[in-house]
Amino acid sequence: MAIIGILASLTLPALGRAKARASGIACVSNLKQLQLCWQMYVDDFQGRVPPNRSVFTNGVWRSTPDSWIGSSSAPYDTGFALVEQGLLFKYDYNRSVALYHCPADHSKGVHSNRLRTRSYSMNGNLGGRTNEVQNTVSRADAIPNPAKLLVFIDEAEDSIDDAHFLVWPNPDTRWVNLPAGRHGQTGTLSFADGHAEKWAWQWPKKFSPKRSYWKMVVSTKDLADLRKLQETTLVVSEFTPQK
Repeated sequence: MAIIGILASLTLPALGRAKARASGIACVSNLKQLQLCWQMYVDDFQGRVPPNRSVFTNGVWRSTPDSWIGSSSAPYDTGFALVEQGLLFKYDYNRSVALYHCPADHSKGVHSNRLRTRSYSMNGNLGGRTNEVQNTVSRADAIPNPAKLLVFIDEAEDSIDDAHFLVWPNPDTRWVNLPAGRHGQTGTLSFADGHAEKWAWQWPKKFSPKRSYWKMVVSTKDLADLRKLQETTLVVSEFTPQK
């Protein structure tokens, strides 16, 4: 029995790491497929990016019905109906609701014991709200460096609500929305040129206890993570605002 216990203590951590790697690979695959859907929408709509706006209504942040994800609010959705109303699903760019959910995301709904239906959000620079401290574009040809611009990201379960991922630009030192680190403190992101990446975070990504709309960085490592993510967003000098 003692030998079995020792063996189990040696193998279980390895199994846990292997499981985290496997779910991370599946998460990257999901984002690559969503990124392809995004590009097909851009191609079909004369270069316009999918709308990514959201509103605060009845105490809940929700994406707008005309957005890429419909009127979704991840903590409050109890089924896939709103996801299916989103433009990427509605226009048949994909027919799998599983693409919108990270396999390692085990968070439950606020008023439900069911798994949430969505883990991913889209960069607010792309078709997002114009009344925020961010720059927005409505056309893909306004993106200066597609290989460096974030599109989809796996968002932390205590941060996600609407599908609009907001990053306040450098030199701000606050997280507004927080990326997930579900895969062994590793997150997943996709970019406007079509590729997706796994990023190892230097500091754990936890919002809780969430006391305000934003969260200050808590260490030099956390700040380094924020600065790295800020580099994947648009800055004023990189594009010409559109009418």
